[in-house]
Amino acid sequence: MSNEQVAPETKGVMVKLLAAVDLGPEIEGMAGRQLRMRMVTIEPGGVFGPIHDHKDRPGTGLHTARNDH
Repeated sequence: MSNEQVAPETKGVMVKLLAAVDLGPEIEGMAGRQLRMRMVTIEPGGVFGPIHDHKDRPGTGLHTARNDH
């Protein structure tokens, strides 16, 4: 039996690119890298996968929740 986790499949997720900046001309050593701002909408019961890391590729997030009840 394997101890590896099986990544869940993404479902019920919409991603919209809001802006992107090419970092190559701005910062030495960043050729081919972008700073992106995206809006990710996850429907109730949705799953945002697969599991991944951001080693050598940092990211930030702002999470908000809406309750329509």
